[in-house]
Amino acid sequence: MVLIAIFYIIILMSNKIIGLVIKNILIENNKFTIETNNGNFSTTITKGSIDCEILSSENKQVPLSHLEIGDLIKIKVKENLINKIYVKTKYIILSESSEDYIS
Repeated sequence: MVLIAIFYIIILMSNKIIGLVIKNILIENNKFTIETNNGNFSTTITKGSIDCEILSSENKQVPLSHLEIGDLIKIKVKENLINKIYVKTKYIILSESSEDYIS
């Protein structure tokens, strides 16, 4: 089942969405690169921010710290640069105050 997920590739018009496993994450010379089981994918860094979105499986923006070596991710590539990264989150993100949940 994991092997099926690793080699899962969908081509959607000019954009590609590729399912991959993270082997390494590099930040060098204003370039953010993810090394995966199926090659390296990169994007530029502008003013200290990577030029792509990182989204959870619920389609909510998450920080870069949610990416870890060994994670199964999907990358949307546009013009040979990472456009979006989808990661299955291991954390629960509460949008409301924790006080709202106290009874």
